[in-house]
Parts: sequence; structure tokens; C-alpha cells
Amino acid sequence: MSASATTMQEVDRGRRPPFRLHYASFESRVAAGALDVLVMFIIAALLVTAGSLIVLISSDFERVEPSSTALNAFWVCVGCIPPALLLYFFIGFAWKGQTIGASVMQVMVIRSDGHALGVLGAMARVIGLLVYVLICAGGAIVGYAFRDNAPVAAAAVGGALVVAAFGFIWAAFDKHRRTLHDRIAGTIVVRLV
Repeated sequence: MSASATTMQEVDRGRRPPFRLHYASFESRVAAGALDVLVMFIIAALLVTAGSLIVLISSDFERVEPSSTALNAFWVCVGCIPPALLLYFFIGFAWKGQTIGASVMQVMVIRSDGHALGVLGAMARVIGLLVYVLICAGGAIVGYAFRDNAPVAAAAVGGALVVAAFGFIWAAFDKHRRTLHDRIAGTIVVRLV
């Protein structure tokens, strides 16, 4: 009996055939992340441009002072940037397990057990990504608190950046190529072959 016949019999009996996961390389993950940063800049630029156009039209193309409503609308557009970025990642992970950068680099995020992320897995992945924001924000807050003591402030900010960077660089040394946020969310990143 051939190996393919055995696999087909296992499928017919309802068992999952054995398969080998091809973990995404560190380089492809970095490239996908760089593309996602570009997409995030585009999203932020579109929101700032929309708010700026509201102010520009309200001021009759800088002939009069813009209305307070237009200025408030500008700040609402700016305030929508963080939720829009979170939504970008959540929708990409929940829908296909891929952001635009991951799709271009032919990699996909799945759960550690090999299943698709789904809504809860996507939420866990986004929360895992927010850990980096919290680390950097904590460093910035400590740096601000000790702003009169430059070495302490610099050490706090620098330490936070090093810890956040280590969370990403961890994937280069892990046999499953997992980062800190992969471990938090229980996910792995695989190549689409």
C-alpha cells in the first residue's frame, strides 16, 4: 500500500493525516512586519489627511479661522488612529490569519495546535502585540518621571526598547520561530507552501 493510499484511508476514517509545518523564517517575518508598518503609516496618513481636509474646508482654504467643530473633527480623526491599527490586525488575523505584509510574504498565523485563529485567537494575538506597547509606554512613563535625571530616564527608555526588541528577536533563536507575542497568544507563524 502506498503512502498516499494510507493518507487517503486516514482521511476517510476521519483522522487528520500527518503533516509537517514549515515555520516562517525570521527574515520573512521581519519583511512582513516592515510591510505592515508601511500599511500602518498609510492608515494613519489617510486619517490625518481626512481631518486636515475638514479643517481646510472649514477655514475656506485658510481665509478665515476654522470652526471649533472642524478642529474637534480633526482630533477625532487623529484619535481614531490607534483603534484603526488594532482593527487592521484583528480583521487580518481573524479573517485569514494574515495581515497584508504576511500575505505578501506568504506566511500565516495559526494556533499552536494547527487550527485557524478565529475571533478569539485573533483577539489573543492583538493583546499579545499590545504587550510591546505597554512595555514601551512603561519605559516612557518612567523616563518622564525621572526627566531631571538624564541617565536614569535614558536607561528606562532604552531598557524598555531593548526588552521590546528582544521579544521580536526571540524568534531568531526559537526552534518554532515564536516571538513573545506568539507565546502569549499560543500561536505560530508558518510558511504557505
